[in-house]
Amino acid sequence: MEEDKKHESLPVIKESDIIGETIIFDIPIKQKLAHVIVTKSGSHYHINLDGEDIGSFHKESNGEINRYEQPKGVHTDIDEYFKPIEAKLAELEPPI
Repeated sequence: MEEDKKHESLPVIKESDIIGETIIFDIPIKQKLAHVIVTKSGSHYHINLDGEDIGSFHKESNGEINRYEQPKGVHTDIDEYFKPIEAKLAELEPPI
């Protein structure tokens, strides 16, 4: 009986449903080193920052960027998080 309760409380690790190229890097954000995992699918970039899903952005063909932040995220000023990540990705991607 006790053994059954242990199995009920075990955490479940689920692989992300997002498919695409994975880009991993560390950058300073707000004077702290952050671990960033970006999943790129075409011109759509999904961002995971220090284990937290902070949202995504889409790059238009004209260079315009549309951001989609998580509504319940703990980050209050999303520009402070998205801008350094976008800059690093621009640095890492080869010009077309």
